[in-house]
Amino acid sequence: MRSFTISPEEVLMWRGLKYRVTRILDLEHVLAVNLHTGELDKIRTDELQPEFSSSGLDVCNDLSEVCPEDWEAAGSKYETIKPLINLGDQRTANDVQKIAKASGKSVATLYRWIQDYEGSEKLSSLIRRTRVDEGKSRLTKEQDKLIAHCIETYYLTMERPSVRSAYAELLDLCDQSNIKACSLTTFDRRVQKIAPREIAKRRLGPKAARENYEEATDSFPSGRYPLDAVQIDHTRPNVILVDDEFGKPIGRPWVTFAIDIYSRVIPGFLLSLEAPSATSVALCLTHSVARKEKWLRNKDIDTNWPVWGKMRALYADNGPDFKSKALDVACNEHTISLNWRPLGKPEFGGHVERLMRTVKTDLSNLKGTTFSNPIDRGDYDSEGRAIFTFADFEKWLTVYITKYYHNRPHSALGTSPMKKFEQGIFYGDDMPPTGLPAVLEDEHRFYLDFLPFARRTVQRYGIELDNISYFHPSIARWIGVKSNSDDGKFTVKYERGQIAHVYFFDPELKDYIEIPRVRRDAPPMTRFELKQVQAALRRRGERDIDEQKLIDSQRELKSIASNAEKQTKKIRRDRQREKIARDETKHLLKEEPSPIITQATPDSIDWDNADGFAEIDLDSE
Repeated sequence: MRSFTISPEEVLMWRGLKYRVTRILDLEHVLAVNLHTGELDKIRTDELQPEFSSSGLDVCNDLSEVCPEDWEAAGSKYETIKPLINLGDQRTANDVQKIAKASGKSVATLYRWIQDYEGSEKLSSLIRRTRVDEGKSRLTKEQDKLIAHCIETYYLTMERPSVRSAYAELLDLCDQSNIKACSLTTFDRRVQKIAPREIAKRRLGPKAARENYEEATDSFPSGRYPLDAVQIDHTRPNVILVDDEFGKPIGRPWVTFAIDIYSRVIPGFLLSLEAPSATSVALCLTHSVARKEKWLRNKDIDTNWPVWGKMRALYADNGPDFKSKALDVACNEHTISLNWRPLGKPEFGGHVERLMRTVKTDLSNLKGTTFSNPIDRGDYDSEGRAIFTFADFEKWLTVYITKYYHNRPHSALGTSPMKKFEQGIFYGDDMPPTGLPAVLEDEHRFYLDFLPFARRTVQRYGIELDNISYFHPSIARWIGVKSNSDDGKFTVKYERGQIAHVYFFDPELKDYIEIPRVRRDAPPMTRFELKQVQAALRRRGERDIDEQKLIDSQRELKSIASNAEKQTKKIRRDRQREKIARDETKHLLKEEPSPIITQATPDSIDWDNADGFAEIDLDSE
């Protein structure tokens, strides 16, 4: 999955015809010449397409199988050729020779790295190819365990023994266990793979590790240009939502926000009834990086949101949703530097937290607000006065961001966030102008890279995940076959909003294949509902849970809920959650979506009773 740039002299496609861009007018329009007729047209940037699509030619690696050492080596290669990549068509042989001399690499090697990276724009393209005949470590499992034990319990201690002394301890352990010892060189190589900061922390103490390996700054590094640094975090807005069917309260939602530090624009967000998860992060990042026009049309929201493009660095807190392996390897793959907030340094998340406080304050004008605390709420009946459905509030939040927040003056900037964003794109200040951000060719592929995954084998019945079976003839050739990974299993990506299909990574095609659920007759279910049904079966004492039991139990629970004389808030919330899940990723699909995905139609908003905008207080975040 590649991206393409929109810049002067670039040849792109518009409505099936070739155009050469002559001038960038603003974030949403360019002037371009029709190469066939010579006519000049004003074209929307979201309608432009690359001259040659990389669809079907992209190389995708199974990110879950790449070890940290290979990521580090690939990152080092990327940093070496990054100045040459940035030069693009302006790159000369002299430029390559200068970098070759400075890095100690040959010119041929640099050209090969450039060709590999520019072919896919993925970091994994720079990972060293392992020869088919190259064996794995020659150490036995017993030798490996003894080495790890010796390093852990003897070398990484405050007594700080030398490597040679630690190796002598290993020799003694091997002799006692009647196991052949590795060489001193092999042992030293294993020690050198440990991060210097970890060695310092274990041998010198946490204070010495901080002093020697922590950045020398007391505040968050400011963004130098648009999308240089983006913070992301979750919050729960102070507003009660109601369900679509009965207009009854279903509780407060969750919002995941991203904010660009340079300009304070909001590249994207995710509204959800689900608690924050790795999928929340994937959806918010995809929304932030992608163009918004299709998403806005899908939601029937009339506004402009001309912010898109991959961020250089992403900053997040230390929650488990941000610590997932899928997020780590996907950021590596897309050359996004992932940084977690240092413990005890709240200023490293200050921008997004101030944004969330501002949004919560502005929500106090809406019907159904819970205010910030019970004292402020007083006798106000938050649930009784709630009017916003999920779709209503999503629309309100989008309009709030794009028409108010982005365009009001920001006290720390001296201008509005959108003006600051445009300044960095077209004019620059401390840094040169960046130009329009590159556009992703395949947003859905980007989203898949960030999804959580499981490791599974392919059996005669297909793939089993959470007691649900999936199969398609395209994976039949992998039945009973072990992959080349250490565990012999394959990568399976899954979503929280549905269990109708999963995504199987085919190691030969090097691409994801959508694999449907075997039981097509089963009623639709979200992964959240699946967990509820499984928990209900376990409470009944069921231990051997199969798919038929899950289906029967789901139908029973739905029947109880539908026949209940009075709908409870939990049941209403679950029904709304199911409806939202079907709509969550619709904008990422192709123009003709898979029939497996159920399409949902957003509800219209009753602006006459919404309130909120007339008296809104747009303070600085």
